[in-house]
Amino acid sequence: MKKLVILIAFTGLFACQQQKNEISRLGMVRDSLTAVTSEKDQAILDFLTAFNEIQENLDSIKTLEKMITVASEQPGELKGDRKQKILEDIALLNQLIQKNKELNASLQRKLNSANSKVGELQGMVSEFERMVANLNTQVEQKNIEIAQLTQNVESLNLDVSMLSQQVQEVTRTVEEKTRIIEDQTVAMNKVYYAMGTVRELTDNNVLEKSGGVLGVGRTLKIRKDFNRDYFTTADMRGFTFLPLMAKKAKIISVHPSESFTISGEKTADTLYINNPQEFWKASKYLLIVID
Repeated sequence: MKKLVILIAFTGLFACQQQKNEISRLGMVRDSLTAVTSEKDQAILDFLTAFNEIQENLDSIKTLEKMITVASEQPGELKGDRKQKILEDIALLNQLIQKNKELNASLQRKLNSANSKVGELQGMVSEFERMVANLNTQVEQKNIEIAQLTQNVESLNLDVSMLSQQVQEVTRTVEEKTRIIEDQTVAMNKVYYAMGTVRELTDNNVLEKSGGVLGVGRTLKIRKDFNRDYFTTADMRGFTFLPLMAKKAKIISVHPSESFTISGEKTADTLYINNPQEFWKASKYLLIVID
């Protein structure tokens, strides 16, 4: 009877120990599953954080691309603040692309680590690897686009520079032609006048007498080799009258009588040129003898 009691007690103790061991093993399994789940959740969180940051950078790159394209396509030469802003935006694009490369590399390392540590994530790791590969493709494409955009800006600067040179050449040509036309216009409208007594005009080699007999019936006329320095220069476009203030006045040079008038009832006060084009058609030199 005593042995039976001892046997039953030993059996009970053994069963209790087995139960404790099972409870401990189940606790370890639970802790392991909890750790796996926590590592799985952290891996997913890291993937999503990195992926979202890369996607935000790509969105920023697209926005900057549009801004640079619009700015570079505006008319006019790229210089000053506008050119500096485009160059700064391109530099920022390069920084964002480099940041995405670093994020992609970090994400790839996390994927490799997750693949080796958490077997349960195999399917998700494969999906994230596909997403990272797609992001890498987008980043490389952006690199190509930025290089092309930079080349376009440089080409635009060259085109604008060449266009500016052409405009300067055309401007110089136009200015030269305008100056020539102005000079020709001034020359075409330049006229000359002189007045004085017979003696004054004769003494200054402007006037001469011709014809007649023994001094009778002689006429006054401009010398063939008259002294041009004695004449005053004027512009026919603004030269419409000439004060005479003389008792008498006689026009020696050839001008149509209907193109001018001399005011004054008994004196010659002022010469009025009523029709400049007609008045100066026959001669650009006006010579008046006054008394």
